[in-house]
Amino acid sequence: MKYKNIFYFKKLNEIGGTEQFLYEIAKKYNKYDITIFYDEADALQIQRLRQYLRCRKRIPGERVECDKAFYNFNIDMIEDIEAKEHIFVSHAIYQELGYKPPINHPKLTKWIGVSKYSTDKIEEFAKVLGLKNIKAETCYNPLTLEPKEKVIHLLSATRLEDKTKGKERTYKLIEALDKYCEENNRHYVWTFFTDTELDIESKNIACMKPRIDVRPYIADSDYIVQLSNDMETYCYTINEALGYGIPIVTTPLTVLKEFPITKNEQIILDWNCENVDEVAKQIFEKNIKTFEYTPPQDNWLKLLLKSKNTYEPDLNFKRKELVQCIKGYDDIKLKRYITPMDEPYEVDLNRAEYLIENNLVKRVDS
Repeated sequence: MKYKNIFYFKKLNEIGGTEQFLYEIAKKYNKYDITIFYDEADALQIQRLRQYLRCRKRIPGERVECDKAFYNFNIDMIEDIEAKEHIFVSHAIYQELGYKPPINHPKLTKWIGVSKYSTDKIEEFAKVLGLKNIKAETCYNPLTLEPKEKVIHLLSATRLEDKTKGKERTYKLIEALDKYCEENNRHYVWTFFTDTELDIESKNIACMKPRIDVRPYIADSDYIVQLSNDMETYCYTINEALGYGIPIVTTPLTVLKEFPITKNEQIILDWNCENVDEVAKQIFEKNIKTFEYTPPQDNWLKLLLKSKNTYEPDLNFKRKELVQCIKGYDDIKLKRYITPMDEPYEVDLNRAEYLIENNLVKRVDS
């Protein structure tokens, strides 16, 4: 099969900005023929992507032909792809991450940053590496928002185990908020959708397991809190919040200069947290005026090959496959543990493909 547009991402985690980026591409541009290739993937991430687009687990060494190939973070698959264009998409500040971006492969024909900040940093890194022929262009991530639902609380959706996401600043702000509440008889709940338990004592925080349907909680918050180092290149959490008219509490991120917001929509915590008590006070006392926000416009319409999508997800969900378990696992859809060599059972085609790819089941002739 010859593909049109391919997006390759080595590992799709439970949560993450690049995972969200692929989902936004899927939602907004699914009328075009797009295929996502991956090495490893969270089951729920693949499940929601397959509602819109074809997803394939990469087989190392298998030759793949396409018109356009987009590489996100990793280019491991590039030697297996024959394409008219090989495009590297930079979602990170590699100087902050501490490793060299794979931007100098001879097959690459174009370089994209997801914000001007990201684009500038890629070109800066290219000069350090002695690469004079790399000129990147900016293409903002797409963002489409679901209808708003309302709940009142502070919320953070972030990977706090990641050292760049500001765990220590988070702890200092929790302490300042608790202090303010004790002194002023006020209350708050700060909900965390994160990948770790918080090792801080506070009756005002709630830790939730990572989930992909976090937007209703974002939309129902009073503030969204994101205290990262200066490595955010777009930050979906911030854009999602602003899109719903929810103000943000954040650090002085460089990329904020690219978003159409004013002091009304944001409270800034200094890098060293010197103003943490004032920030805690503002969270309770600042008079936020109602605002509307339009995210930076992406130009993926210009980048994608405008070919008809041949993927038919409805048929894949309606069509049933008979499978049999070969390795025990907890089935999230059937809500039970499946024992090896149990009686064969039916699942939809997409589910069957995922289970087979992960060596959990085998097909059974009906």
